[in-house]
Amino acid sequence: MTALVRAELLKLRTVKLPLWLLLTTLALVVLGVLATVLTAGLEGAPLQRDDPALLARSVASASSGSVVILVLGILALTQEFRFGTATPSFLVTPRRSRVLVAKLIAIAVTGLGFALVSAALAVGLSAVLLPLRDGVVTWDRTVLQVLLGVVLVMVLYGPIGIAVGALVRNQIAAVVGSLAWIFIVEQLLVALLPQVGRWTPGGASSAVLQLGDLATTRGDLLPVWGGALLLVAYAVVLSLLAARLTLRRDLT
Repeated sequence: MTALVRAELLKLRTVKLPLWLLLTTLALVVLGVLATVLTAGLEGAPLQRDDPALLARSVASASSGSVVILVLGILALTQEFRFGTATPSFLVTPRRSRVLVAKLIAIAVTGLGFALVSAALAVGLSAVLLPLRDGVVTWDRTVLQVLLGVVLVMVLYGPIGIAVGALVRNQIAAVVGSLAWIFIVEQLLVALLPQVGRWTPGGASSAVLQLGDLATTRGDLLPVWGGALLLVAYAVVLSLLAARLTLRRDLT
């Protein structure tokens, strides 16, 4: 299994796509931090410059790369089918499930790397910019909770992407469908049917990163621990479904 995981990590390291997606993630983090810092204290803004949760909310911008790591997970698997390398990849070992597990582990490790780099950038940039805007820099357990939430979300979204890619297999359909779900369906559910939206993957992610009812949640989200368990459940269930279908499907 170790050799398979190393092989999958090598695949990710030897192509340029992960690097470009990492740069995209970092750009999103910068935009998120700037948006949080620059809008703090404005009329109607959810957070004021003297709010102790301001640093935590700014650091939460590091989770914006979750969509990017999801797409990377989808592409990491669907490209195998698109370019005809799926058959040799899965035939390298008699058990297809071991190959899929190796891919899941490799993308989770990659997500962890993305999360650590994103979190470091968000923390550093926030610590520099907030004082320039007379914002309060409060280092407390809320910041730690958000940082752990960022890591959890980005570690799990990669395997979810692998699972979606295995279930759909068509690269364009998987990517477009996932983005439509995240940016349209989930947003509508959260806005119009919050009691339903809280149970979506996006709702679970928001729950993990929430700062309490005062900061934009309006009490519609699951508790932090509930969101974490739900997100883990999504990753596990989708991965099991993907493994089951992969074992039964023709690879050609």
